[in-house]
Order: sequence, then C-alpha cells, then structure tokens
Amino acid sequence: MEDIARLAGVSKATVSRTINSPHLVRPEKRERIKKVMESHHYIYDAVAGDLSRKRSSVIGLIIPTVRSSIFANSTHGIQECARENGFSLLIGNSNYDPELEAALLKLFQQRRVAGLILTGLTTGVEHLVKEVGRSGIPCVVTWEIVQSGSISYVGFDNFKAAFTMTEYLIRLRHRRIGLIIGPYRRIGRVRRRLEGYRAALESHGLPFDESLVVECNYTLIEGREAMARLLSRPERPTAVFAASDVLAMGALAAARDQGLKVPEDVSVAGFDDIDFAAYCVPPLTTVRVPAYEMGQLAVRVLLDLINGGPGESRQYCLETDLIIRGSCDVPING
Repeated sequence: MEDIARLAGVSKATVSRTINSPHLVRPEKRERIKKVMESHHYIYDAVAGDLSRKRSSVIGLIIPTVRSSIFANSTHGIQECARENGFSLLIGNSNYDPELEAALLKLFQQRRVAGLILTGLTTGVEHLVKEVGRSGIPCVVTWEIVQSGSISYVGFDNFKAAFTMTEYLIRLRHRRIGLIIGPYRRIGRVRRRLEGYRAALESHGLPFDESLVVECNYTLIEGREAMARLLSRPERPTAVFAASDVLAMGALAAARDQGLKVPEDVSVAGFDDIDFAAYCVPPLTTVRVPAYEMGQLAVRVLLDLINGGPGESRQYCLETDLIIRGSCDVPING
C-alpha cells in the first residue's frame, strides 16, 4: 500500500480510503490510484486489513432460497449499498429450514462478521438472533415486521398487503377465492399473508374455506400443481390469489393446461412484483414490494448499528402497492 501511495503521489491513508470508503475520495484521485493498482497487479489483503482495524468488513446475509428471483432485488440493494460503504457480502441459503438457518447464524457468529441481515425471521430462531446481537454482531431482519421490540427490522406489513389484494378480488365480485401459499406453518411472514386473506374474507361476510387453501414450496412446478388441485374441485374458485409471483406463474400454466382463459374463466393474482410479472400472458396483477429500497435501508440501519449508534432497535415498516394488470377481472357469471 505504501508503494501504491508513492507511485500515485498520495498518502497511504488516501489509498486505504479508496479501497475501503471510495465515496470519500475525489473521483479523479480515486481513478489515478486504481490505475496504479491495476498496472502493478495489486490485490488488497482484506483479511489483514480487518485484523489491523480489529473490525470485519464483511456483512452476512441469510436468504431462504437462491432457486428463484423472489429475493434478487433486495439482495441487489443490499450488495450495492454494502459495496458503496466499503463492505463485502457473504451469503448463506437456509432453504426455509430452521435448523439450517440456526447453523448459519452460528457460522456467521464464528466468522465474526461486522453485522447480519436476515430475510425474514424463521419460527424458532428468534432467541438465536438475540443471542448473536448480544455477542456484539448487530442484526437486521427484512421482509417482515417483528413483534419483538429488541430486534431491528426493515420490512412491510404482510397481513395488510394480503388483505388488500384479497379485498380487491372481492370488490371485483369474486366470492370463491382460492389461495396458493408458501410454508406458512414454518414462516411467520407467510402465515401473516394467510391471516390477511382470511380476515378480508370474513370482513366481507364470506366464509373461510380451508379446502381452498393449498400450501406448497416456492417453485413453478408446485404452483402449477396447487392450481390444478384447486381447478379440479367440483365448485372451482373464480379467482386465485397466489401469495408469490413464482406460484402465480405456475398457476397461469395450470389454467392453460386445462384450456381455461385468464381472466375470463379464472382470475389470478400474485405477490412480490418480480421483473417477470409484467411480461406474463396476461400481465400479472400483484403486490409490489419495495425490495431494492428495503435492502438499501437495511444496510444503512446495520451500518449505523455497527458504527455505534444508539442502542435502541431500529424498526421501519415500508409501504406496498397494489399493481393492477390484466390477469384479474369481474367473473363472467358475476
């Protein structure tokens, strides 16, 4: 680093800032330093730097799955904000498994990451998150609001979002509304979507029919199979709310399999507003989640905690939006 500083005509501290906090260095000076580093094949030893500073420059992120694009935008937001602030990202995939998530929490704790971001709070691991926090590694939960006042989160109200979508379908005069949903028995935020769906039905005087609820994993195949089950019922639903766009896309495929038109024969709604949702045939009505913004804010909250901000938890509830496209309409017999 001293050699790079001498060749670039700057101080060693400026080289360090270029590596760890590039936003603090003027662009022209930053580019000059980077060119010198590239021409001399200099690779910064991040591990040694962390040891000398006695602080990690790595943020841990636990996501439930890497098999779909559900969490792509929030992960992108996290990575961008972390990079801009001189931190790198270490990602662990829990596969919606509480035991694996507990193991990842322990692993990140052993690695002494600077902080940890969790995508939701899996049932049974709340006490472990608090334990990691007490060990000096701040944690922030995303994708949901947490009832515990001691845990920081940047999320949204899953109950309210699901209630709003279900109520929209009711206002289109649908009376038999199916629900395709992820593993709500294990995932709290998913259970809140089920509760929002049920509350919307009951608030409009419609009965909750458990046979119209299909629980499955977040894959296109399982969404397709779940929709096929709903459509095979003697009195099939006129609308189906899939509490994930991935499941909704599977549902659209199942409707096509049976020669049904969407939305003429059955309406289909999703949740998340992933990039593909607007390009479905027909385009998917869904709930837009501010995923990228949520990821960015989660990192800013985490950095504030890492840098020794006040000890209280930070809790932010972001707004979702109902995105109306072509996959939902009034039922033909409505």
